[in-house]
Formats: sequence, structure tokens, C-alpha cells
Amino acid sequence: MNFAETQLRMLTELQTNKLERFFYILDFDRNGIIEKEDFIGIAENLCILWGIKEENEKYKKIVSGFEDSWNRFNFFVNNNDGRANWDHWIHFAEEMIINGDENLFNEYVENYVGELFDNFDMDKDGYINLDEFIDLFVAYRIEVRFAAKAFRKLDLNHDDLISRGELIKAVKEFFRSEDPDAPGNWLFGRGVLPN
Repeated sequence: MNFAETQLRMLTELQTNKLERFFYILDFDRNGIIEKEDFIGIAENLCILWGIKEENEKYKKIVSGFEDSWNRFNFFVNNNDGRANWDHWIHFAEEMIINGDENLFNEYVENYVGELFDNFDMDKDGYINLDEFIDLFVAYRIEVRFAAKAFRKLDLNHDDLISRGELIKAVKEFFRSEDPDAPGNWLFGRGVLPN
């Protein structure tokens, strides 16, 4: 599908539901606004999970990494106040994810997947294993009971690992697929079941 074909597309109900789920996950403090503090909250949650104390250099590195993620994210939903409410988020999604420049979308996906690997590929083997995937769910406060099923859905070659390529495919499906059975719909657990 080329840019000209997608220019007039509207978000489908399925895509809107998935984007709402992602918004809810990123809104760590559940105040209806995605802001820098949410990204710091996710980082702090991850440090608690791994038992990394605040005075530890690794703690500072993890928090700094999530602050960098916020700065990149904020670029995409820039509304001049450093925060994104639902209207900002859905406007960004419609203009950038669905109807935007393909290269910019691919850059966003690559950056996001790179950040996930930087933060959760603990053994740095280039793959996300089930334990690392569960850590992702815990850090983002996603219902852990869906982690194993989601992992199996995203592990397309069934080698008990999620590769960078598999995760890129999942992120693209999550944002763009209109197929309710697409494996990428499970990226944040529960498939496309309603909230």
C-alpha cells in the first residue's frame, strides 16, 4: 500500500480500540494524560522489579533511557505543552501512523522496538525470551496472566524467542492491521478483547 492510497484512510474501530489500549498502557498514572512522568514511572517500576536501588548507576541509566524515549515520543505528539491527552494521541495516530509518511512510521517502529530490546533483552542475545517478555508486562503494568499466550502469538517461528524482526512485525500489525486475528494484536496482551 503506498502513501497515496492511505492518505484518506480513517482509523477503523479495531485500530481505535488498540490505540486506546496503548494509550492506557503509556498513561502510567492513569490521569488521562501521557506525560514525561508516566515514562519515568515505567522506568522506576522496572527498577523495582529488578531490585535496582535509586543510588545505583544502572537505575539512573534506565530512567535516563525512558526519559529519552519520552523525548522521542513527545516529538510525535508535540502539542506545545509536553503532554498528550486522548485527542492529541488519536490525532497523531490518524495523521502519522495511518496516513503518514511510510519512512517516518518505519522509523517510529524501529525506534520503539530498539527501545524494547535495549530495556528488556537482559542477556543481550538479540532476542526476547519469555522471562524478559513477562518483565515487559510487569514494567508496563499489563495483566501478566496474558503474557505467555501473547508471547506464543508473537513467536512466529515457535523457537521460544522473539526476534527483532518478529517484534517489528508485531508492532506494525498492532498499529495498522485491520485483521482481528493478527498476532500483533497481542503485543500488549489480551488480543483485541474490549477493555
